[in-house]
Amino acid sequence: MSAATGCRVCGPGLRWEGITGQDALAAAVASIGAGGVAGLHDLFADQVVCDARSEQALARMDGASGRVRVLVRNVSMAREVANLSTPDIRALVERTEPARLVRLREPVLPRAVRRATPDVDLFLPRTPLQYLLTARVDGPLAVWDRPDERADEWPCDGTLTVSGLARAERHSRTAGLPAHLALGGASPVILSKEPSPVSTP
Repeated sequence: MSAATGCRVCGPGLRWEGITGQDALAAAVASIGAGGVAGLHDLFADQVVCDARSEQALARMDGASGRVRVLVRNVSMAREVANLSTPDIRALVERTEPARLVRLREPVLPRAVRRATPDVDLFLPRTPLQYLLTARVDGPLAVWDRPDERADEWPCDGTLTVSGLARAERHSRTAGLPAHLALGGASPVILSKEPSPVSTP
């Protein structure tokens, strides 16, 4: 698929439970900040996220299938929650792995994220919605993949999604991101200059 572009009229645009545009993003951020659970759905991934520090939100996700991972905005935030070696930082920045298993600082994140170990799978944003959300959420996010066949079983307060994209099949999990994606704004949001060859976590 070629690089996605858009405009205020023809899209693509953000949507959250009937709310559109930047208001949709603000509503999703507010929900997560209040201890809510949010879905993220676009051409690249279908996931469920919550504040990784919220005992309330994590309790709602208790028993969720799949391994929980932690999404952080940048390396600075990664250092706040985990002890990182130079190879860890390089792997995170270069996205050479879907996620990097690292040792958490104690006691930063609740046991529900850490499970029975002091280690957690950590990663930086890869998809358009992950970039937009982490830029506005002040803290790490706990992330689960949401299988299509069980989407209705997850306790989401809403789903942040993208409408108005070109009609194209959903990218495989090994596809790269588009260079530009406009989400209801006056100009495109630059996500990356080159497609990433690695899989999306």
